Amino acid sequence: MVTDTLGLLLAAIVMAASVTENRAGIQVLERVKATYPTVVKTWVDAGFKNQFVEHAATLGVDAEVVPRNTESRGFRVVKRRCVVERTLG
Repeated sequence: MVTDTLGLLLAAIVMAASVTENRAGIQVLERVKATYPTVVKTWVDAGFKNQFVEHAATLGVDAEVVPRNTESRGFRVVKRRCVVERTLG
């Protein structure tokens, strides 16, 4: 799922559980970029690795991985990720 900075849904896809986050992310990012060519920045969780980040760069999108604070326990709001989590909630 991709939202804008206000949490409004831009795109969503449903895939089998066996599909990696990288592969699904690449597909949805390509769809977003085709529909919204002005998108130039995205924030993703640590499940998205080099393959996604490199592919985003080829599309002209800066993909920033937002890491979770490993020192905290329980639920903590993580900068930028709270936007999509608020939409899901």
